[in-house]
Amino acid sequence: MRARRPDRSSPSGEPLSPSPRATRRTVGITEVARHAGVSPGTVSNVLNRPERVAATTRRKVEAAIAELDYVRNSSGSSLRSGRSGSVGLLVLDVTNPFFTEVARGVEEEAAAAGLAVVLLNSAEQQDRQRRNLRLLAEQRAAGAVVMPVDDDLSDLLWLARQGTAWVALDRGDVSEEVGCSVSVDNHAGGLAAGRHLIGLGHERITFLTGPFAIEQVRRRHEGLREACAEAHLDPDEAVRVVEQPQLNADHGERAVDAVLAGGPRRRPQAVFCANDQLALGLMKGLGRRGIRVPEDISVVGYDNVDFADLVHPGLTSVAQPKFDLGRSAMRLLVSELNDPGHRHERAWFTPELVVRGSTAARRT
Repeated sequence: MRARRPDRSSPSGEPLSPSPRATRRTVGITEVARHAGVSPGTVSNVLNRPERVAATTRRKVEAAIAELDYVRNSSGSSLRSGRSGSVGLLVLDVTNPFFTEVARGVEEEAAAAGLAVVLLNSAEQQDRQRRNLRLLAEQRAAGAVVMPVDDDLSDLLWLARQGTAWVALDRGDVSEEVGCSVSVDNHAGGLAAGRHLIGLGHERITFLTGPFAIEQVRRRHEGLREACAEAHLDPDEAVRVVEQPQLNADHGERAVDAVLAGGPRRRPQAVFCANDQLALGLMKGLGRRGIRVPEDISVVGYDNVDFADLVHPGLTSVAQPKFDLGRSAMRLLVSELNDPGHRHERAWFTPELVVRGSTAARRT
């Protein structure tokens, strides 16, 4: 004898009602038109060109839409127009809190333009960047804000040939003849960090970084070397580079042995990290080895993420206007999408050093 299947019930014992998704029939534009007493074409105009519809008729249609809980099928309009109402935001590392603020700026500006944002992650890998951009092209995204993984812009040029507009984020070397870009002066940021450390008396500085293929990394390193030259220090003698595969806290902690290589007499007096993630990981690793920050080694980060002020000691960091970066990039993209006379632009921001407890004068 087959066992009787128990009735589905709620935690309180009451029978569960069928899922609305399983029973609710999708309302179409024809039913909205019938309910409002107008033609389907009028409903379409209310949805897409409301200025063409008389106010009284528009209110009737809007009331019918609300009463029937109608949701427009954007995929159908995408097929007709050839483009969707979404844009992509492709970043190097979604785990980095720097990109949270950038994404907030992008999303706020996109929402004002009636666009939805799809967040994508390249993980600093060109093959993943290429796959994500191809996905955006296949989905007929209206455009993309992209932080390229290296100097090779061929993926972005390919995207443009597919009819998808793009803006390069945090890249200062994109020609205005090629496309729009938004960036912070990374050279100035490296210069500010270097001047700060040298002003504290530090003459042996390690630059802890991710791959030099990343343009931002190279510019920050160049700024540090210029600060050394200004102070009449030989940059080749004063600056040592420790390169890691990725710009995250895990690799910052792993880099401790390389940073300390050579023994106490050769170890750096200060470390300038290419981003805050590396710096926070490094500080954790140094602490586990009994090396104090800043008493034994001063540490400077880059980005000024929220966590920089929550650790002890607080992390001295070069602040980037993260929210404004994202908002500016999205404004340029919207301009390219909507303005027939759009001309490519390059937007620049200036970083600012925020001094906290992780840096101090060199002990003699």
